[in-house]
Amino acid sequence: MARIKVGFDIGGSSMKAAVVQGGGLRVETVRLPEKLMDENGITMPNAFSQFLKQTVKELRLPHGPAALALPASQVICRLVSMPEMNQEQLMMNLPYEFADFIQGAPDQYFCDYALCGKVPGDEEGTMPMMAAVASKRQLEQYIRMFARAGVRLKKLVPQEMALIELCRAQAGGEGPGEYCFVDLGHQQTRITVVVGDRVQATRRLNFGGRDMDLAIAEELGVDAFLAGTYKMGGQQSALAVPAVADVCERLAVEILKVVNFYQFTYRSSNLAGVYLVGGGAALEPLRQAIENTAGLPLLEPGELLKAASGSAADGLFAAGAAMGGG
Repeated sequence: MARIKVGFDIGGSSMKAAVVQGGGLRVETVRLPEKLMDENGITMPNAFSQFLKQTVKELRLPHGPAALALPASQVICRLVSMPEMNQEQLMMNLPYEFADFIQGAPDQYFCDYALCGKVPGDEEGTMPMMAAVASKRQLEQYIRMFARAGVRLKKLVPQEMALIELCRAQAGGEGPGEYCFVDLGHQQTRITVVVGDRVQATRRLNFGGRDMDLAIAEELGVDAFLAGTYKMGGQQSALAVPAVADVCERLAVEILKVVNFYQFTYRSSNLAGVYLVGGGAALEPLRQAIENTAGLPLLEPGELLKAASGSAADGLFAAGAAMGGG
């Protein structure tokens, strides 16, 4: 019997679950209750555990070890190059690579890494790697919350590593693939360029779907939660709000900046287009703004998850976490 792997991804307004079995993939998306998440993460751990337990039951998700794609706001993942050394030396020195990004004593954080294959341009005597750091307290909280729901987290991975796992599976043995992802989250938007087993460019923007919700709410005189429902339902009176177009245009310009920087830095690059993922992937004003401003075609996330049942655009991080879940 094919081994079953389960992955989760917790966004600002929804949670995604992916079940990988053999060549099949099931993706499920459920909206989070109001006020369960804010910009700092989960606000009510016990309530989240109850929500997760009920979700696992209702969706009939398999029991057993699972993987979680960590929210980008709670982990730092970056491409670094360090002199060749043994593992003990590497783990001693790795925290210093994040000295400018963390607060508090280094022993309050957990560091990990994944070595990258050598490519032309890498210096001799160095080890390129994708390295990550996260708060031990935050990681332990996730493990406890999932355990209370009856789910054992076997692996916690940055979303960047989940994308790399996904791209690796897509490329197969055909060499390093080249992908650009735009993840429109509820509170933030992240642009990521993945090449082979490394992230070559990334940018995080402090605006997302919530900005559209607030603009729609003000224009239509409703609360933000209902505005989000109108938006995701494709209601034209909501999507035609001028401030929505402004957010879409700002995002398109930022995508263009990242793509231009990447293509200037890596002259041999060959990006075929952009994968728009996350809760706002289906918004037509956003899709049009990206195609018109960035000058790159939008590719369908379903191409990366050919066997998926459910929303491929929503489930990439959860699916990548499951694929790399060991």
